[in-house]
Amino acid sequence: METEYHKLGLKVGLELHIQLETTNKRKLFCNCSTTMKEKNPIKTIVRYLHPVASEMGEIDKAAQYEFLRGRKFIYQIFKNETCEVELDEEPPHEVNLEALTTALQIALMLNCDIPDEIHVMRKIVIDGSNTTGFQRTMIVGMNGWFEFKGRKILITQVTLEEDAAAIVSEENGNVTYRLNRFGIPLVEIDTDILEGFSPEEIQEIAYTIGLIAKSTGKVKRGIGSIRQDINVSIEGGNRVEIKGVQELNMLSKVIDLEIKRQLSLIKEGKSVEKETRAAKEDGTTEFMRPLPGAERMYPETDCPPIVIDKKWLEEIKNNLPESWDKKIERFKKHLKLSDLLAREIIRSDYLSLFEKITMEKNVEPSVVASFFTSTLKDLNRRGEVNLENLDENIFFEIFDFLEKGRLMKEALPEVIKYLSKNPMASLESALEDLKLNVISLEELRKIIYDVAKIEKDKRRIINIVMSKVRGRADPKVVIEEINKLELNTI
Repeated sequence: METEYHKLGLKVGLELHIQLETTNKRKLFCNCSTTMKEKNPIKTIVRYLHPVASEMGEIDKAAQYEFLRGRKFIYQIFKNETCEVELDEEPPHEVNLEALTTALQIALMLNCDIPDEIHVMRKIVIDGSNTTGFQRTMIVGMNGWFEFKGRKILITQVTLEEDAAAIVSEENGNVTYRLNRFGIPLVEIDTDILEGFSPEEIQEIAYTIGLIAKSTGKVKRGIGSIRQDINVSIEGGNRVEIKGVQELNMLSKVIDLEIKRQLSLIKEGKSVEKETRAAKEDGTTEFMRPLPGAERMYPETDCPPIVIDKKWLEEIKNNLPESWDKKIERFKKHLKLSDLLAREIIRSDYLSLFEKITMEKNVEPSVVASFFTSTLKDLNRRGEVNLENLDENIFFEIFDFLEKGRLMKEALPEVIKYLSKNPMASLESALEDLKLNVISLEELRKIIYDVAKIEKDKRRIINIVMSKVRGRADPKVVIEEINKLELNTI
């Protein structure tokens, strides 16, 4: 298939947008919370946006297109998660230094050149995804690269910017957005044109970039925390930008379907327009607006240049996070994870949490890794848990109980389902309500003895006892106790 894609002249450029979660959980240009936990807005405001000329004195055609649609934008405001900065009623505060440091770490891990000064720019965006009519963005790295299958993947730039507002609804020209996402620190990583790769390999390249960013331990979890935009073209077609691929494992499908769409137009004798299209859940796309050009950037006069002190940069270089491939080897060697489980937890949204738990709790690492990569993932896929109701404190408490023998690993699925549906409940009350409190050895022996008075086959005794104590006793201990029995004396 690779030869086939090469014959088609497939060219793809990746733009990965990765939300950061700093220790203080603050936005890029203000102190508002980035947790996005608040559900009900305290008020709304209404805005109309219009384009302005760029630094070159020209109007971007994508911005002009959005303006001519004449839409009204309604913004939801949330207590503690929105302030005057997001409302464009107050100048931006000083940049979140931890977010900048993390962005510089990512740029250095991608072998980028770091500028001597970082300048905040305004990128004109008037689709309503912000209240200002522009997005604040700054280049933190250029001319980077990393290796993939023996080839250098070139990184054109790494930028730190404020995330856009999240759309809620659109009806009759009225578009509603939530402002609690607007301003969250976001790192954008852009590749050079990728040629000679299949869509599956391009998806793997995107995975690798994501792993490098996750090595910092400062990447947000959950759907939408990493979003992909892709630029696709084939011979005889044109560059088409596809925005908002939410699931990384959909990337290759989106590319394949765009190839088919462009091929179909070419065969029909139609031209492939340069345009921006939106990715849909099934991998197909729909027209959004004309392709933006270079006419949408101009300086942010409210933010002074940030001088990159050489000593500070050297300190960042000397304290770069452990690379993902070295982390895999450490997990296999010291935590005794299988190669497959080590790679699965590396790709998991819960990587940082896994490391914290295994460092602080004396629990079997493979149990923790399997819980996050298999148990929790399967329950979420089946709709049996709401991940938004499960925070780090819950997971820490669960594995604390496991460490102290107050919870059996077999009970984890039922316990996590209960806590997800009852977010105000304590772990103690969950175990009580589910009747999953760990039983004592004396209680276990009594259950075994009562069963053994009626049943004399050890296999059947094991099955009956396990059905009675599942999730409340260690299966190994159950079997050991049953094997000690002298059935002829009972």
